[in-house]
Amino acid sequence: MVKAWVDGAQVLSLVTALRDKGWTTYLTEPRTLEALTDFSGLPPQRVADLVGALEANGVVTYGDTVQLTDAFAALVADDAYISLDDALDQAELLTRMVRTAAEEPGALPLSDADALVTARATGGKGTPITAALYDKLFLPQIPELAELIHTDRFLDVGCGVAGATTTLAGLFPDLRGTAIELIPTVAAETQRRIDVLGVGDRVDLKVMDARDFDEKDVYGSAFWAQPFFPASTRQATLEMILRALRPGGILFVQEMEPLPDDAGRPSYTLRRLVAQGWGVPFGRTAEELTAEAVEVGFELVRIAQTDFGRMVLVRRPL
Repeated sequence: MVKAWVDGAQVLSLVTALRDKGWTTYLTEPRTLEALTDFSGLPPQRVADLVGALEANGVVTYGDTVQLTDAFAALVADDAYISLDDALDQAELLTRMVRTAAEEPGALPLSDADALVTARATGGKGTPITAALYDKLFLPQIPELAELIHTDRFLDVGCGVAGATTTLAGLFPDLRGTAIELIPTVAAETQRRIDVLGVGDRVDLKVMDARDFDEKDVYGSAFWAQPFFPASTRQATLEMILRALRPGGILFVQEMEPLPDDAGRPSYTLRRLVAQGWGVPFGRTAEELTAEAVEVGFELVRIAQTDFGRMVLVRRPL
């Protein structure tokens, strides 16, 4: 077991170092070993050994030339939902956090830069591939969302980098919405993505504490990124959403960490360690999320099983 940990840590360290040196971008095209040696500035035998390690671990193919495998090329591509860079940055952050959890008694520190890493690695990007997943898998399973987007404004509470909102804006030209993000560093990246996608005239980004948002009776639908809200903020945030929705408006809340099977339990326990160290609830079930919303005045519409996990639909009473 320890040997497997060591092997995994070495591969992660190797791929991260080579990413930093530009290899993962360079190898999106076939390269000869000689060209890679010139590019890297390393001795030929070192380059051959590095390529051998990458090939053995499924990162590259190597015959006459060296090139990323299809899977890793997809992670490096511009239209990757979660990019290799974001995944590697998150791995570095989580590794640092679990070590801190074992060394320090207080809450785990989360800087603005750390929050941006987390937002990028969990929120994803609005890309054609993401849009296809929403269009073919997600939206048919919760048709209420599409219906409401066509008729009313949409509210994204705790939007992070607004992957969901920008994807929906691309799918629905009539979407008009507001996205709320607390952390300025994250919001700056969110605004950049909104501008790149050309949806700034339809998505209004607010940089503020969601509890202070004061629009009332305006929105037909809302999404709440509940895993990132500490216990002390949740009731007031739900009360704000209840006020912001028009009567009959629906709030969508995703169950993010269902109890795993035996195979998934090791990684689940590590994610729980970090999340609870950050002071946010972890693993709340759809039933618990429903009860939390009902307590402030929502009523249950249904719990939907989707390809993205279970989704709770609650509404402001008519």
